[in-house]
Amino acid sequence: MNLSRRTFLGSSAALSAASLAGSLTGRAMAASDTVAIASLHDLTGALDIYGVPSNLCMKVAVDEINAAGGLLGKKIDLKVYDCQSDIKKYPQYAQAAVLNDRCVMVQGALSGAAREATRPVLRRYKIPFVYGSFYEGGLCEKNTFCVNTGGNQQVVPLLEWSFKKLGKKLYYIASDYNAPRNFGIWNHVVGKREGGEVLAEDYYPLDVTDFTAAIAKIQAAKPDIVHSCLVGGPAMSFYRQWAAAGMLKKIPIISIVFAAGNEHEVLTPDETDGITVAYNYFQELDTPKNKEFLSRVEAVAGKNHPYINGEVFGGYSGVMLWAEAVKRAGSFERDAVLAAFESGIRWDGPAGVMTTDGPTHNTSQDVHIVTVKNRVWSLIEKKEQIPPDTYGGKCNVFTNPNQTDFLMPQI
Repeated sequence: MNLSRRTFLGSSAALSAASLAGSLTGRAMAASDTVAIASLHDLTGALDIYGVPSNLCMKVAVDEINAAGGLLGKKIDLKVYDCQSDIKKYPQYAQAAVLNDRCVMVQGALSGAAREATRPVLRRYKIPFVYGSFYEGGLCEKNTFCVNTGGNQQVVPLLEWSFKKLGKKLYYIASDYNAPRNFGIWNHVVGKREGGEVLAEDYYPLDVTDFTAAIAKIQAAKPDIVHSCLVGGPAMSFYRQWAAAGMLKKIPIISIVFAAGNEHEVLTPDETDGITVAYNYFQELDTPKNKEFLSRVEAVAGKNHPYINGEVFGGYSGVMLWAEAVKRAGSFERDAVLAAFESGIRWDGPAGVMTTDGPTHNTSQDVHIVTVKNRVWSLIEKKEQIPPDTYGGKCNVFTNPNQTDFLMPQI
């Protein structure tokens, strides 16, 4: 094989960076009674409503591990980076976590843009990246493990339930960026399978606050269901205006993003009652393990801690699953930990059993369809142990170890 000088130098630089990172972290671990992991979250700025509780959940997990004696004789040192809702900070801080703080694992970068800015850096330095946010699915990369729900585990069960219980005609309103558009593909996939129909797809910029025209279009279309994938603070105006137009009790709303920013606590019950969502975790789960978890959250953040929803719960489950992989590997080294992840780590936590899936580098888990009333979520239906989507066998890091691109569902 012929290599150009540029290709050779680029490959050599990548190998040198990975070798340097590996040697630095190895020496740091050998010489210390602690081992560092990094939290890359937005603790300030527009996305802090997701970042602050996600970072809190990571801290709860680290405190729990350390209280039990740590890992392999070492206490976990959580290095916290505030990415300030600025995409440019993510690759900068990911590199700092590796080279300055000698972190052996990095978690966070919740938004799709943040994730895509972070992945290449950690792949270059061969430091495992744990992704804790729910997402559209289809991320199959050797160096990344996804511990929250993918599209087939969250949006598919919600759509299946909705087409069976609420009606066949669906209207999709969403924020205008990649993830909501990708989630929108699932409307067609499930609709086709369940005999449903997508009447329209309507996308709006993140800063829009006047949804008068949008509501008029929905009223004219006369759907049985409104599927909302509106994200961020300005989007709360839609729910206020929808209720003010007298529509809340006329056409049901389903969503996979509502309450990820704790909108149900900001808006009034008159503006939200009856909205139905699907998450792997919600704070009202009535199980002994969840009660123990919430007591730990309260010990760290007090009784008035932020509501812990399915989006931010990944901060806790990610650290705990990584810790189980370290125990099985008997090592903090990247290849050993990834091999342990791939062997199928089964962890019984506050959301139920979660099991890592080797070929997809995603996770099998329970999903709960829940509805809100008076700011409290109640269970409608539980879907047990939904496996990650293999995308027809294309999502397989064993047969495609160099794959880094996203896979999409086919309509």
